[in-house]
Amino acid sequence: MNRSTAARWRIVCLASLGIFLGLGLAVYATGVLPGDVFLRRELLVSDAGLVHELARWVNYGGRAQVLVPGALLLFFLSAVARRHWWLWCSVLVGSSLIQHVVKFLVGRSRPSGSSLGFPSGHATAATTFAVVLIYVASRERLSRVQRFAIEALAVCLMLAVGWARIMRHAHWPSDVLGGFLLGTCCAAAAAWWETAQSEAGAPDESPVRPLATRARLGGDASPPSL
Repeated sequence: MNRSTAARWRIVCLASLGIFLGLGLAVYATGVLPGDVFLRRELLVSDAGLVHELARWVNYGGRAQVLVPGALLLFFLSAVARRHWWLWCSVLVGSSLIQHVVKFLVGRSRPSGSSLGFPSGHATAATTFAVVLIYVASRERLSRVQRFAIEALAVCLMLAVGWARIMRHAHWPSDVLGGFLLGTCCAAAAAWWETAQSEAGAPDESPVRPLATRARLGGDASPPSL
């Protein structure tokens, strides 16, 4: 395994965490961000008829009705996912719990109603699953085309759910962005841990080589007595 894999996931985790915390502080301090109003207005221009109905169905992509069967299917198809199934289940549940805590701490209401909105729970859940799927695909023996197709599907899922939450008048754009960042951070943290454990458990043959070298040179290659 490439020794830099864990480092890359560590960077993704810490970078997304830092941006998430910065965005959360900005939302806590100012409430509705300037870009929220503009982006929401531009997206809702097409909020009618077929688009509204599409958003209603896409919205399920961030709910348990879709994500739980999706996770079970992933475990069924992938030996990589099954190896640490408890880790991926924990991160999917844990990210949901964390977003509820952050909602309470930030305390910003949604565009419609008084419910708390930052970060979007649907966007957090969909992104967590999407990043886990991308990680598992990167560890499987897949062709480049297969891996690209899975990654594209995962990214489209999270983006579509975020779009649907705005179109459903449920969240500000920054709520959705916060969900993207939190989900990425949680899934990347799990991927970081998993790759670090795999790398730490990889056999290291370096102590054996000097012993074999001494044997070829006629030295005593027997292990020391206790």
